[in-house]
Amino acid sequence: MNDQEIEEEEKPEELIFAERLIVENKYTEALQVLTELGKKKNLPLNHKVHCLYLQARLLFWIGKHEYSIKISKQAYEASLSLGKNFQTLDTLNLMALMYNMQGRFDKAREIIIKSEKLFQTFTKESSAEYILREAFLNFIKGHLISEDDADRGLEYLEYSLSLWDKIEPRLEKAMTNLCIGLTLYLAKGELDQSINYLEQGLAIAEEINNKFGIAMIHCNLGVSYILKGELNISLKHYENSLNLFKEINNRRFVATIYNNIGDLLSEKGEFEQALKNIEKSIAIYEEIGSPMIMCSPLGTAFEIYLENGDMDKAYKYLHDYKKLSEQFKNPRIELRLVFFEAILLKKSQRIRDKAKVEELLKKILEKSDTDFDLTANTLIELCDLNLTELHTTNNLEVLDEINPLINRLLEIAEKSHSYWVLGEIYILQASLALITLDLKEARRLLTQGQQVAEKYGLKMLARKISNKHDELLKQLTIWENLKKSEATLTERLQLARLNEQMDNVLRKRVVEPDEIQDEESVVILIISKGGNPIFSQSFTEGWSFQDHLFGGFLSAFNSFSDEMFSQGLDRAIFGEYTIIMNAISPFIICYLFKGQSFLAQQRMKHFIDAIQKDKKMWENIKKYYQTNRLIQVKDIPSLDFLVNEVFVERAILLN
Repeated sequence: MNDQEIEEEEKPEELIFAERLIVENKYTEALQVLTELGKKKNLPLNHKVHCLYLQARLLFWIGKHEYSIKISKQAYEASLSLGKNFQTLDTLNLMALMYNMQGRFDKAREIIIKSEKLFQTFTKESSAEYILREAFLNFIKGHLISEDDADRGLEYLEYSLSLWDKIEPRLEKAMTNLCIGLTLYLAKGELDQSINYLEQGLAIAEEINNKFGIAMIHCNLGVSYILKGELNISLKHYENSLNLFKEINNRRFVATIYNNIGDLLSEKGEFEQALKNIEKSIAIYEEIGSPMIMCSPLGTAFEIYLENGDMDKAYKYLHDYKKLSEQFKNPRIELRLVFFEAILLKKSQRIRDKAKVEELLKKILEKSDTDFDLTANTLIELCDLNLTELHTTNNLEVLDEINPLINRLLEIAEKSHSYWVLGEIYILQASLALITLDLKEARRLLTQGQQVAEKYGLKMLARKISNKHDELLKQLTIWENLKKSEATLTERLQLARLNEQMDNVLRKRVVEPDEIQDEESVVILIISKGGNPIFSQSFTEGWSFQDHLFGGFLSAFNSFSDEMFSQGLDRAIFGEYTIIMNAISPFIICYLFKGQSFLAQQRMKHFIDAIQKDKKMWENIKKYYQTNRLIQVKDIPSLDFLVNEVFVERAILLN
């Protein structure tokens, strides 16, 4: 991480050359130089320790973690002969980081305690050398503690970041940003904030041109954008990461990225390309001797071949997975094997096999609480099993089996911050509500799903749910007629498109929503809660306070407002128009338009935010309300300007 502060002799030329190679991202060449230098018998001890430390760090960067720990231990043992020094602290910190990266948290804690005790023996000073040790120590502590206590971990990481700001940019500063980003998402579900920190870290890594750091952050940005459902952006980050890991010869991460790209392409339905990437991942893991990590791509390959009906290949990969499970006796791997056997058996058409599938899936739920992903997938498979029975039997009592599963799935999605899954489940719940002809509940669930998607920055999902809500509003008359005619369950299932939504959840399909379109603005209104108009701006001919259309709207206002606010809905139909309303005491702001709702909602939100932020405008509007006067365009020029900017010129960049 750094040079020895006090050197007994001039630094050897080979060490200077190796450090230059590291700066140039030539890690393999630097390792060769350092390895040869370390063999010299007359090499001063402080340089030998530094030489070993650099080797250990480079081995970490190229993915040879066990070797990195081995060399770190050698550096630590050698450094003890130098007396109290920063080099011992450096080697301890690197070892703690490596053990933490491997998930060996107890060992990492043991070492960090030793490192902390040593650091406390140094006199506090303001030198860059002291600050960077303090920053790195807090980085490791924050990284480690955040596994159990996210808030405390973030405190250490933020403090570390404040220390890095005092010295020249370093890779560790970029990695601190990365860790803060990961913690914010994994523990808090704050995906947009997480991406913000990752992008700051990427800028630092690019500034110092460290290819390992750049590759790591691109990899994590790839994961983040998958969680947002923005697969094309994710793929670009993965490809950037893959190319850089290839350049620095980190075969372990090359295999990981191939597997991630395979997963992503599978979600897009591009199975042929997905399998090519996954098979590359498996081949590299076999080559570098990482059989346990190979379980992930083997499982993915099995699921893809199973879904596409290539049973010979599916059986082959399941057999390979089973062999690894028997070799490692790892509970997580063994439980996933049970899951794979269950979904394989689920392909059978025999009734007794369906019963066996249910038995296996319920067995998993008894033991999988700590594996959120497996628990969620198991619940989804059980839901699908029951929905198949619903289609077969037309017996609505099956819903009594499905609802508890969905409730548990919602709980799991919340706990694991799987907000995309949460949104998709709300859509599924809405479809189930339609089957029981509970139209208000279906609309409420869609509203709730869209609110979740928007809260966590899942723009594509928010658009998808908004479009589905618009579609439902257009079909309300059809659904009301089905309700009156006591339509068969088959008719309801078909109109609700339950199979399609279940397939999206089951196959983890991220479907690109229909192209987003601007709405046609009709009128923006500010109304008192009693229904008296305070302000109105029409954008189309045929609307005025004297017009019968406006009168008809006001007469329907109370029923609209009661329905929307009491039911937690976000829109309603008024003839050929859609209306969205927001209550901002003491007013209700209404927006009538034709067309899709998604951009209309974004426009409305911006309009309301702008009114409330402009204190002078807000106070003027309230004065007109208090004196029961109607606002004319000329009365509040800033309001007129805002209306034109948002609804006429549409100059505001919307999500």
